[in-house]
Amino acid sequence: MKLGRLRDISLKWKLVIPFLFLAFMGATALFVVSYRFQSSLIHVNEAERLRNQYQYFLNEIEFKKNMAMSLAYLVAKNPDVAEAFAKRNRRRLIELLHPAYQRLHEAFGIKQFHFHVPPATSFLRLHALDQWGEKMEAYRHTINKARETGAGVGGLELGVFGFGIRSVVPVFYQGKQVGTVEFGLSFEEPLLKEFKENYGADLTLYVPDKPGEKKPRVFASTLKKHFLSPELFNQVFSTGEAVFHTAKRDGSDMAVIAGPVRDFSSVVVAVVEISVDRSPTLALLKRYGTIAIVIGLIGLALSISFVWFISVIFTRRIGEVVEAADEIAAGHRDARIAVKSADELGVMARAINEMLTSLEESRRKVKDYAENLESMVEQRTHALKESEKTYRTLVENVPLILYLITADGTTIFLNKFVGQTIGVGPHRLTGHHELWAEHIHPNDRVRVVAQFDECLTQGKEFFAEYRMVHKDGNVIYVIDHAIPAFDNNEFIRLDGIVVDVTARRELEQKIVQSEELQTLSEVSARLAHEIRNPLTSIGGLTRRLLKSFESPDPRRKKAELIVEEVEKLEKILKMMTAYIEPKSIQLCSCDLNKVVTRAVETINSEFKNKDFSVKSRMDRSLPEIKLDSNLFEKVLINLMENAFYRMHQKGELQVATGKNTGYATVTLAYRVSFISDDDIEHFFYPFVIDYPFLRDIPDRDVIDVPICRVLVHKHGGIINVSKENDNLVKITISLPLE
Repeated sequence: MKLGRLRDISLKWKLVIPFLFLAFMGATALFVVSYRFQSSLIHVNEAERLRNQYQYFLNEIEFKKNMAMSLAYLVAKNPDVAEAFAKRNRRRLIELLHPAYQRLHEAFGIKQFHFHVPPATSFLRLHALDQWGEKMEAYRHTINKARETGAGVGGLELGVFGFGIRSVVPVFYQGKQVGTVEFGLSFEEPLLKEFKENYGADLTLYVPDKPGEKKPRVFASTLKKHFLSPELFNQVFSTGEAVFHTAKRDGSDMAVIAGPVRDFSSVVVAVVEISVDRSPTLALLKRYGTIAIVIGLIGLALSISFVWFISVIFTRRIGEVVEAADEIAAGHRDARIAVKSADELGVMARAINEMLTSLEESRRKVKDYAENLESMVEQRTHALKESEKTYRTLVENVPLILYLITADGTTIFLNKFVGQTIGVGPHRLTGHHELWAEHIHPNDRVRVVAQFDECLTQGKEFFAEYRMVHKDGNVIYVIDHAIPAFDNNEFIRLDGIVVDVTARRELEQKIVQSEELQTLSEVSARLAHEIRNPLTSIGGLTRRLLKSFESPDPRRKKAELIVEEVEKLEKILKMMTAYIEPKSIQLCSCDLNKVVTRAVETINSEFKNKDFSVKSRMDRSLPEIKLDSNLFEKVLINLMENAFYRMHQKGELQVATGKNTGYATVTLAYRVSFISDDDIEHFFYPFVIDYPFLRDIPDRDVIDVPICRVLVHKHGGIINVSKENDNLVKITISLPLE
């Protein structure tokens, strides 16, 4: 059919044909989009399911490692086992443990139960009683690590009996490490078959064929045929990332995930392939496609009928409007379209009539605009300049780093806030974005640069959290977010912001540290309570036993020694309890000079017969401050007593008060024979000084230097210790004046 004949067809068909075409295209597009969306959704769900099963597999390994670790700790903490192992008594160990091993092997699949003596020599294999004496230090690294760290080590490792899930725990006897004990579980086909029974997926475990090579070899499998390609094996083994894909195997469609398996030191030693049959999923997708086609055809038929009906109704009225419009187009400005209805055609007719009425007015306005054009352009230009100035001021002063980077990686804009963040002006960073990378923390640089280059190459959004290094060496945590900009669907640049989140990271770390300290305090309090009960019993029984001995009895001296040591332990326990119990203060206005004076008088009275003295110098201009005077006096007394024993009970201690920029200060200065930088760093560690109450002086409230620091902090103050020339120790306490 010629194009001229198409133009000559009636208006009705000109309306019907496009609508029919659009209805057909819409139905087709809806079917294609919905079908592809459903297929994509199924694909995503398959991938998620396999990733979950891969994680379940790793969790299964972790669970068995923890089970083996629990058994190993249970055995290591058994005093009879520890004694027999320390005495190297194989027969006794076999009597104690071999029945238990047989039960564990039958019921729970425990494959290895092994004792080793240092450095890593086989002492007793309960799973192979006739094999011992082998030196394994060269290849059994879990044993070496457990012996060196004194803590349990577990995970995958290659041993004499192949790969296994092993957990090694050190054994201590009378406070001395006497060797290690190991439990191991199978990592072969029984584990894979158990997983298949639980989760309905086939597994194949691949390992390198030879050390140093990346050619896969099947270690264990639930399948008869194996399909993992060397390329995919190398990819997973090298990158350490799981890879999902689909494949056709023996005429069946399969969904497959290949993921790394790591040993106890997080090194990839194997690749596991998990596969499931996709046939039920594809059948469901085919059924869905058939239903969608039927619904689309029904909708298309209804659309054709409706469009035909509407076109017939409105064709006649549209013809009248078109005829009147042709007259207007021919220049008959006085022509009018009859308004016969209030529908859209009536609205269009009224609009055309109003257009004719306003035509002359429009021409007059055009003439006026032409005369005033220059003035309007000038006003608009001024407004644009003001808007640009306001925008630039906002961009330059916003407390964020703003940047623009072109598609070729050239930085074309950086606001001045970058200088406040990393100490380098924007003019020094403008250019290739590698200039920015030089200020990224070395441990994050490779990751961030690779991700940014990928975003530049693919023209996609960039988001990363990483560390930057200020020119003065401080580490700054930032969040970098950039959005791609396009011109006619062509990627031209990245527009980004960088937010300093250092304060947030520090707050998160403080919250975690606070929770850890609270947990440690609760555990310590419980431990102190558990120690106090048997210690009280021992002390009471020993004192009663001491009363039953006469003076000449040689056993009396031994009993007195036990009582003395028990008293020391009781006092040390009291000191430990004082460290962990919560500290509260009651603040009230008081004179700091008076508190310091009372503390100095107490120390001078306590050590008046010693070759030791305290000299004080007070700042009488100090105002009253908020203090718990009793507790703060004890803090000062303890710090001066600490100085007394650090000075070997002789010398002069200088105490002074003062004021410094909103803070009242108390300074203690004394000279010692020697103190190292490490001593200064650990000045507030507990049990550094042997206080006399641990010997013969009566008990009293315990406020050691760590507690002193806690109490100063609860006052809102700061305490610092420094070393100056000739081993002069200087302690400065700063308390807020308000």
